[in-house]
Amino acid sequence: MLMPYVHLMRRPGAAAFCAAGILGRMPISMIGLGIVILIAEESGSYGLAGAVSGVAVVAGAITGPVQGRLVDRFGQRTLLLVGSVVCTVALAALLVAVRADAPTALLYLLSFVAGGTRPQVGSFVRARWTHLLGRGRALQTAFALEAVGDEVVFIVGPVLVTALATQVSPYAALGVAGLLGLGGGIWLALLRRSDPPGRGKSNGTEQAPLPWLSLLLLSVIGLGLGATLGSAEVVTIAFTAAEGQPGMSGVVLAVWAFGSLLAGLWYGSVHWRAPVERRLLIGTILLAISLAPLPWVGSTLALGGVLFCAGLTIAPTMVAVTACVEEWVPPQRLTEAITWTVTGILFGVAPGNALAGHAVDRYGASSAYWVPVGIGVLCAVVAACSITFARPKTRFAHN
Repeated sequence: MLMPYVHLMRRPGAAAFCAAGILGRMPISMIGLGIVILIAEESGSYGLAGAVSGVAVVAGAITGPVQGRLVDRFGQRTLLLVGSVVCTVALAALLVAVRADAPTALLYLLSFVAGGTRPQVGSFVRARWTHLLGRGRALQTAFALEAVGDEVVFIVGPVLVTALATQVSPYAALGVAGLLGLGGGIWLALLRRSDPPGRGKSNGTEQAPLPWLSLLLLSVIGLGLGATLGSAEVVTIAFTAAEGQPGMSGVVLAVWAFGSLLAGLWYGSVHWRAPVERRLLIGTILLAISLAPLPWVGSTLALGGVLFCAGLTIAPTMVAVTACVEEWVPPQRLTEAITWTVTGILFGVAPGNALAGHAVDRYGASSAYWVPVGIGVLCAVVAACSITFARPKTRFAHN
Protein backbone atom coordinates (compact mmCIF):
# COMPACT_ATOMS: atom_id res chain seq x y z
CA MET A 1 0.00 0.00 0.00
CA LEU A 2 2.87 2.37 0.74
CA MET A 3 4.92 1.77 -2.43
CA PRO A 4 3.08 4.38 -4.55
CA TYR A 5 3.95 6.99 -1.92
CA VAL A 6 7.58 5.85 -1.84
CA HIS A 7 7.74 6.38 -5.60
CA LEU A 8 6.24 9.85 -5.19
CA MET A 9 8.84 10.86 -2.63
CA ARG A 10 11.60 9.80 -5.03
CA ARG A 11 10.52 12.48 -7.51
CA PRO A 12 12.96 15.42 -7.61
CA GLY A 13 12.01 17.97 -4.96
CA ALA A 14 8.81 16.19 -3.91
CA ALA A 15 9.84 15.27 -0.36
CA ALA A 16 10.99 18.84 0.35
CA PHE A 17 7.86 20.68 -0.79
CA CYS A 18 5.62 18.02 0.79
CA ALA A 19 7.32 18.50 4.18
CA ALA A 20 7.29 22.29 3.82
CA GLY A 21 3.60 22.11 2.97
CA ILE A 22 2.75 20.20 6.15
CA LEU A 23 4.74 22.65 8.27
CA GLY A 24 3.14 25.63 6.54
CA ARG A 25 -0.35 24.21 7.13
CA MET A 26 0.07 23.80 10.87
CA PRO A 27 -1.50 27.22 11.62
CA ILE A 28 -4.77 26.01 10.09
CA SER A 29 -5.39 23.77 13.08
CA MET A 30 -3.63 25.95 15.67
CA ILE A 31 -4.51 29.61 15.17
CA GLY A 32 -8.25 29.38 15.76
CA LEU A 33 -7.94 27.22 18.87
CA GLY A 34 -5.00 29.29 20.11
CA ILE A 35 -7.00 32.51 19.80
CA VAL A 36 -9.94 30.98 21.68
CA ILE A 37 -7.76 29.74 24.55
CA LEU A 38 -5.84 33.02 24.83
CA ILE A 39 -8.76 35.44 24.73
CA ALA A 40 -11.00 33.26 26.90
CA GLU A 41 -8.32 33.15 29.59
CA GLU A 42 -7.53 36.87 29.43
CA SER A 43 -11.08 38.20 29.08
CA GLY A 44 -13.18 35.40 30.57
CA SER A 45 -15.51 35.59 27.54
CA TYR A 46 -15.85 32.57 25.30
CA GLY A 47 -18.23 34.55 23.13
CA LEU A 48 -15.58 37.15 22.35
CA ALA A 49 -12.95 34.44 21.92
CA GLY A 50 -15.08 32.54 19.42
CA ALA A 51 -15.98 35.68 17.51
CA VAL A 52 -12.37 36.82 17.13
CA SER A 53 -11.34 33.32 16.08
CA GLY A 54 -14.20 33.15 13.60
CA VAL A 55 -13.09 36.39 11.96
CA ALA A 56 -9.76 34.78 11.07
CA VAL A 57 -11.52 31.78 9.50
CA VAL A 58 -13.88 33.97 7.47
CA ALA A 59 -11.00 36.19 6.32
CA GLY A 60 -9.10 33.16 5.04
CA ALA A 61 -12.18 31.94 3.19
CA ILE A 62 -12.72 35.32 1.56
CA THR A 63 -9.15 35.86 0.40
CA GLY A 64 -8.43 32.26 -0.62
CA PRO A 65 -9.70 32.48 -4.22
CA VAL A 66 -7.96 35.84 -4.64
CA GLN A 67 -4.69 34.26 -3.56
CA GLY A 68 -5.29 31.40 -5.98
CA ARG A 69 -5.80 33.72 -8.93
CA LEU A 70 -2.70 35.76 -8.08
CA VAL A 71 -0.61 32.60 -7.77
CA ASP A 72 -1.84 31.25 -11.11
CA ARG A 73 -0.77 34.51 -12.77
CA PHE A 74 2.45 35.37 -10.96
CA GLY A 75 3.68 32.22 -9.23
CA GLN A 76 3.78 31.28 -5.54
CA ARG A 77 7.06 32.70 -4.26
CA THR A 78 6.17 36.34 -3.63
CA LEU A 79 2.77 35.62 -2.11
CA LEU A 80 4.26 32.95 0.17
CA LEU A 81 6.96 35.29 1.44
CA VAL A 82 4.77 38.36 1.91
CA GLY A 83 1.77 36.46 3.24
CA SER A 84 3.77 34.43 5.75
CA VAL A 85 5.52 37.50 7.14
CA VAL A 86 2.38 39.66 7.35
CA CYS A 87 0.38 36.85 8.98
CA THR A 88 3.06 36.31 11.62
CA VAL A 89 3.40 40.03 12.33
CA ALA A 90 -0.40 40.33 12.68
CA LEU A 91 -0.45 37.42 15.13
CA ALA A 92 2.35 39.03 17.16
CA ALA A 93 0.41 42.29 17.21
CA LEU A 94 -2.69 40.40 18.34
CA LEU A 95 -0.74 38.95 21.27
CA VAL A 96 0.36 42.46 22.27
CA ALA A 97 -3.17 43.82 21.86
CA VAL A 98 -4.69 41.11 24.05
CA ARG A 99 -2.02 41.65 26.68
CA ALA A 100 -2.66 45.41 26.62
CA ASP A 101 -6.46 44.95 26.87
CA ALA A 102 -6.88 46.77 23.55
CA PRO A 103 -10.31 47.66 22.12
CA THR A 104 -12.31 44.79 20.70
CA ALA A 105 -12.35 46.37 17.23
CA LEU A 106 -8.56 46.14 17.09
CA LEU A 107 -8.67 42.45 18.00
CA TYR A 108 -11.09 41.82 15.15
CA LEU A 109 -8.92 43.79 12.72
CA LEU A 110 -5.72 41.96 13.61
CA SER A 111 -7.48 38.59 13.46
CA PHE A 112 -8.83 39.44 10.02
CA VAL A 113 -5.38 40.44 8.76
CA ALA A 114 -3.77 37.30 10.16
CA GLY A 115 -6.42 35.00 8.69
CA GLY A 116 -6.66 36.82 5.38
CA THR A 117 -2.92 36.90 4.66
CA ARG A 118 -2.14 33.35 5.75
CA PRO A 119 -1.05 31.60 2.53
CA GLN A 120 -3.33 28.84 1.26
CA VAL A 121 -0.48 26.35 1.48
CA GLY A 122 -2.59 23.24 0.87
CA SER A 123 -3.80 24.55 -2.49
CA PHE A 124 -0.29 25.67 -3.42
CA VAL A 125 1.22 22.25 -2.71
CA ARG A 126 -1.48 20.49 -4.73
CA ALA A 127 -0.69 22.79 -7.64
CA ARG A 128 2.99 21.84 -7.30
CA TRP A 129 2.10 18.18 -7.52
CA THR A 130 0.18 18.86 -10.72
CA HIS A 131 3.15 20.77 -12.14
CA LEU A 132 5.52 17.94 -11.22
CA LEU A 133 3.43 14.92 -12.23
CA GLY A 134 1.12 16.08 -14.96
CA ARG A 135 -2.31 14.49 -15.09
CA GLY A 136 -3.01 10.85 -14.31
CA ARG A 137 -2.88 8.11 -11.69
CA ALA A 138 0.22 9.39 -9.89
CA LEU A 139 -1.48 12.74 -9.34
CA GLN A 140 -4.45 11.05 -7.66
CA THR A 141 -2.01 9.33 -5.31
CA ALA A 142 -0.41 12.71 -4.59
CA PHE A 143 -3.81 14.24 -3.79
CA ALA A 144 -4.49 11.36 -1.40
CA LEU A 145 -1.12 12.00 0.25
CA GLU A 146 -2.09 15.64 0.74
CA ALA A 147 -5.37 14.59 2.32
CA VAL A 148 -3.34 12.45 4.71
CA GLY A 149 -1.15 15.48 5.40
CA ASP A 150 -4.26 17.47 6.27
CA GLU A 151 -5.25 14.82 8.78
CA VAL A 152 -1.76 14.86 10.32
CA VAL A 153 -2.07 18.63 10.72
CA PHE A 154 -5.45 18.32 12.42
CA ILE A 155 -4.24 15.57 14.73
CA VAL A 156 -0.96 17.20 15.80
CA GLY A 157 -1.94 20.88 15.77
CA PRO A 158 -4.69 20.90 18.43
CA VAL A 159 -2.65 18.65 20.71
CA LEU A 160 0.41 20.89 20.35
CA VAL A 161 -1.43 24.16 20.91
CA THR A 162 -3.32 22.78 23.91
CA ALA A 163 -0.14 21.39 25.48
CA LEU A 164 1.69 24.70 25.03
CA ALA A 165 -1.24 26.69 26.37
CA THR A 166 -1.58 24.58 29.51
CA GLN A 167 2.08 23.77 30.20
CA VAL A 168 3.74 27.01 29.08
CA SER A 169 1.43 29.89 28.17
CA PRO A 170 -1.46 30.69 25.80
CA TYR A 171 0.79 33.39 24.34
CA ALA A 172 3.44 30.77 23.59
CA ALA A 173 0.86 28.53 21.92
CA LEU A 174 -0.27 31.20 19.47
CA GLY A 175 3.29 32.41 18.96
CA VAL A 176 4.49 28.93 18.00
CA ALA A 177 1.61 28.60 15.54
CA GLY A 178 2.73 31.78 13.83
CA LEU A 179 6.38 30.74 13.73
CA LEU A 180 5.55 27.32 12.25
CA GLY A 181 3.55 28.98 9.50
CA LEU A 182 6.34 31.47 8.87
CA GLY A 183 8.97 28.74 8.66
CA GLY A 184 6.90 26.53 6.39
CA GLY A 185 5.91 29.41 4.11
CA ILE A 186 9.48 30.66 3.67
CA TRP A 187 10.78 27.12 3.15
CA LEU A 188 8.17 26.46 0.45
CA ALA A 189 8.91 29.81 -1.21
CA LEU A 190 12.60 28.96 -1.45
CA LEU A 191 11.86 25.70 -3.31
CA ARG A 192 11.71 27.46 -6.67
CA ARG A 193 12.27 24.41 -8.88
CA SER A 194 8.87 22.95 -7.98
CA ASP A 195 7.03 26.29 -8.14
CA PRO A 196 4.60 26.30 -11.10
CA PRO A 197 5.46 29.27 -13.33
CA GLY A 198 3.00 32.15 -13.34
CA ARG A 199 1.27 32.78 -16.66
CA GLY A 200 1.50 36.57 -16.37
CA LYS A 201 -0.89 39.09 -17.84
CA SER A 202 -0.09 39.09 -21.52
CA ASN A 203 -0.88 35.59 -22.80
CA GLY A 204 -4.63 35.54 -22.13
CA THR A 205 -4.51 33.04 -19.29
CA GLU A 206 -6.86 35.12 -17.20
CA GLN A 207 -9.47 34.65 -19.97
CA ALA A 208 -9.45 30.85 -19.61
CA PRO A 209 -13.07 30.11 -18.61
CA LEU A 210 -13.97 28.24 -15.46
CA PRO A 211 -16.99 25.91 -15.37
CA TRP A 212 -18.64 28.05 -12.70
CA LEU A 213 -21.75 25.92 -12.13
CA SER A 214 -19.66 22.79 -11.67
CA LEU A 215 -17.22 24.63 -9.42
CA LEU A 216 -20.08 26.12 -7.39
CA LEU A 217 -21.58 22.70 -6.68
CA LEU A 218 -18.17 21.27 -5.75
CA SER A 219 -17.69 24.22 -3.38
CA VAL A 220 -21.13 23.53 -1.87
CA ILE A 221 -20.04 19.93 -1.28
CA GLY A 222 -16.92 21.35 0.39
CA LEU A 223 -19.13 23.60 2.50
CA GLY A 224 -21.17 20.58 3.54
CA LEU A 225 -18.06 18.63 4.45
CA GLY A 226 -16.82 21.56 6.55
CA ALA A 227 -20.21 21.88 8.26
CA THR A 228 -20.25 18.13 8.92
CA LEU A 229 -16.80 18.23 10.51
CA GLY A 230 -17.55 21.36 12.53
CA SER A 231 -20.94 20.19 13.81
CA ALA A 232 -19.77 16.68 14.70
CA GLU A 233 -16.80 18.14 16.60
CA VAL A 234 -19.00 20.38 18.77
CA VAL A 235 -21.53 17.65 19.50
CA THR A 236 -18.75 15.18 20.35
CA ILE A 237 -17.31 17.60 22.91
CA ALA A 238 -20.79 18.00 24.42
CA PHE A 239 -21.44 14.24 24.36
CA THR A 240 -18.25 13.29 26.20
CA ALA A 241 -18.91 16.03 28.76
CA ALA A 242 -22.44 14.68 29.32
CA GLU A 243 -20.93 11.21 29.80
CA GLY A 244 -18.67 12.61 32.52
CA GLN A 245 -15.55 12.15 30.36
CA PRO A 246 -14.74 15.60 28.97
CA GLY A 247 -11.07 14.73 28.57
CA MET A 248 -11.97 11.98 26.09
CA SER A 249 -13.22 14.38 23.44
CA GLY A 250 -9.72 14.95 22.06
CA VAL A 251 -9.07 11.20 21.96
CA VAL A 252 -12.31 10.45 20.16
CA LEU A 253 -11.73 13.22 17.60
CA ALA A 254 -8.18 11.95 17.06
CA VAL A 255 -9.58 8.46 16.39
CA TRP A 256 -11.93 10.04 13.83
CA ALA A 257 -9.02 11.79 12.10
CA PHE A 258 -6.92 8.61 12.24
CA GLY A 259 -9.63 6.71 10.38
CA SER A 260 -9.55 9.36 7.67
CA LEU A 261 -5.76 9.17 7.53
CA LEU A 262 -5.79 5.40 6.99
CA ALA A 263 -8.48 5.66 4.33
CA GLY A 264 -6.53 8.37 2.53
CA LEU A 265 -3.43 6.18 2.38
CA TRP A 266 -5.45 3.26 1.03
CA TYR A 267 -7.37 5.38 -1.48
CA GLY A 268 -4.22 6.80 -3.02
CA SER A 269 -2.65 3.36 -3.47
CA VAL A 270 -5.53 1.99 -5.59
CA HIS A 271 -5.67 2.24 -9.38
CA TRP A 272 -9.25 3.44 -9.80
CA ARG A 273 -11.15 2.70 -12.99
CA ALA A 274 -14.43 4.35 -11.99
CA PRO A 275 -14.88 7.98 -13.13
CA VAL A 276 -13.93 10.47 -10.46
CA GLU A 277 -17.44 11.94 -10.21
CA ARG A 278 -18.82 8.47 -9.46
CA ARG A 279 -16.23 8.10 -6.70
CA LEU A 280 -17.34 11.47 -5.34
CA LEU A 281 -20.98 10.38 -5.24
CA ILE A 282 -20.13 7.05 -3.59
CA GLY A 283 -17.95 8.84 -1.03
CA THR A 284 -20.71 11.26 -0.01
CA ILE A 285 -23.27 8.45 0.21
CA LEU A 286 -20.97 6.37 2.40
CA LEU A 287 -20.30 9.41 4.57
CA ALA A 288 -24.02 9.92 5.16
CA ILE A 289 -24.52 6.22 5.93
CA SER A 290 -21.57 6.07 8.34
CA LEU A 291 -22.84 9.11 10.26
CA ALA A 292 -26.37 7.73 10.59
CA PRO A 293 -25.77 5.69 13.82
CA LEU A 294 -24.49 8.70 15.77
CA PRO A 295 -27.84 9.75 17.35
CA TRP A 296 -28.14 6.27 18.91
CA VAL A 297 -24.66 5.77 20.41
CA GLY A 298 -24.80 5.22 24.16
CA SER A 299 -21.20 5.40 25.28
CA THR A 300 -17.90 7.12 24.52
CA LEU A 301 -16.42 3.81 23.36
CA ALA A 302 -19.25 3.25 20.88
CA LEU A 303 -18.93 6.85 19.73
CA GLY A 304 -15.25 6.32 18.98
CA GLY A 305 -16.08 3.23 16.90
CA VAL A 306 -18.73 5.01 14.85
CA LEU A 307 -16.56 8.07 14.26
CA PHE A 308 -13.63 5.87 13.20
CA CYS A 309 -15.87 4.29 10.56
CA ALA A 310 -17.12 7.72 9.49
CA GLY A 311 -13.53 8.90 9.26
CA LEU A 312 -12.83 6.20 6.68
CA THR A 313 -15.07 8.10 4.23
CA ILE A 314 -13.74 11.64 4.76
CA ALA A 315 -10.32 11.68 3.07
CA PRO A 316 -11.51 9.71 -0.01
CA THR A 317 -14.41 12.14 -0.45
CA MET A 318 -12.15 15.17 -0.14
CA VAL A 319 -9.66 13.65 -2.58
CA ALA A 320 -12.51 13.06 -5.03
CA VAL A 321 -13.57 16.72 -4.77
CA THR A 322 -10.03 17.87 -5.59
CA ALA A 323 -9.73 15.32 -8.39
CA CYS A 324 -12.97 16.62 -9.94
CA VAL A 325 -11.53 20.14 -9.87
CA GLU A 326 -8.33 18.86 -11.48
CA GLU A 327 -10.30 17.23 -14.30
CA TRP A 328 -12.93 19.90 -14.81
CA VAL A 329 -10.96 23.19 -14.88
CA PRO A 330 -8.25 24.47 -17.25
CA PRO A 331 -4.76 23.84 -15.84
CA GLN A 332 -3.88 27.54 -15.98
CA ARG A 333 -6.44 28.28 -13.26
CA LEU A 334 -6.09 25.16 -11.13
CA THR A 335 -4.87 26.86 -7.94
CA GLU A 336 -7.74 29.36 -8.01
CA ALA A 337 -10.27 26.57 -8.56
CA ILE A 338 -8.89 24.46 -5.71
CA THR A 339 -9.06 27.43 -3.34
CA TRP A 340 -12.77 27.78 -4.10
CA THR A 341 -13.42 24.29 -2.71
CA VAL A 342 -11.16 25.04 0.26
CA THR A 343 -13.17 28.22 0.79
CA GLY A 344 -16.33 26.12 0.87
CA ILE A 345 -14.87 23.90 3.59
CA LEU A 346 -13.76 26.89 5.68
CA PHE A 347 -17.10 28.64 5.33
CA GLY A 348 -18.90 25.48 6.38
CA VAL A 349 -17.11 24.95 9.70
CA ALA A 350 -18.46 28.02 11.51
CA PRO A 351 -22.17 27.52 10.63
CA GLY A 352 -21.76 23.84 11.48
CA ASN A 353 -20.37 24.78 14.88
CA ALA A 354 -23.17 27.27 15.53
CA LEU A 355 -25.99 24.99 14.38
CA ALA A 356 -24.67 22.07 16.40
CA GLY A 357 -24.22 24.23 19.51
CA HIS A 358 -27.79 25.47 19.26
CA ALA A 359 -29.04 21.89 18.83
CA VAL A 360 -27.06 20.73 21.89
CA ASP A 361 -28.53 23.52 24.02
CA ARG A 362 -32.07 22.79 22.91
CA TYR A 363 -32.22 19.01 22.41
CA GLY A 364 -29.16 17.50 24.12
CA ALA A 365 -25.97 16.00 22.74
CA SER A 366 -27.30 12.71 21.35
CA SER A 367 -30.17 14.32 19.44
CA ALA A 368 -27.84 17.04 18.17
CA TYR A 369 -25.99 14.41 16.14
CA TRP A 370 -28.88 14.68 13.68
CA VAL A 371 -27.22 17.91 12.51
CA PRO A 372 -24.13 16.24 10.94
CA VAL A 373 -26.30 13.35 9.75
CA GLY A 374 -28.63 15.72 7.92
CA ILE A 375 -25.77 17.70 6.43
CA GLY A 376 -24.15 14.48 5.23
CA VAL A 377 -27.35 13.52 3.40
CA LEU A 378 -27.46 16.95 1.74
CA CYS A 379 -23.84 16.48 0.58
CA ALA A 380 -24.86 13.28 -1.19
CA VAL A 381 -27.80 15.05 -2.84
CA VAL A 382 -25.58 17.87 -4.09
CA ALA A 383 -23.03 15.35 -5.38
CA ALA A 384 -25.80 13.62 -7.35
CA CYS A 385 -26.84 17.00 -8.77
CA SER A 386 -23.23 17.76 -9.74
CA ILE A 387 -23.00 14.54 -11.74
CA THR A 388 -26.43 14.88 -13.32
CA PHE A 389 -26.62 18.56 -14.18
CA ALA A 390 -23.21 20.21 -13.88
CA ARG A 391 -20.60 17.80 -15.20
CA PRO A 392 -18.67 19.81 -17.81
CA LYS A 393 -18.26 18.45 -21.32
CA THR A 394 -14.60 19.43 -21.52
CA ARG A 395 -12.07 17.32 -19.60
CA PHE A 396 -8.52 18.29 -18.79
CA ALA A 397 -7.25 14.98 -17.40
CA HIS A 398 -7.50 11.24 -17.83
CA ASN A 399 -7.07 8.77 -14.98
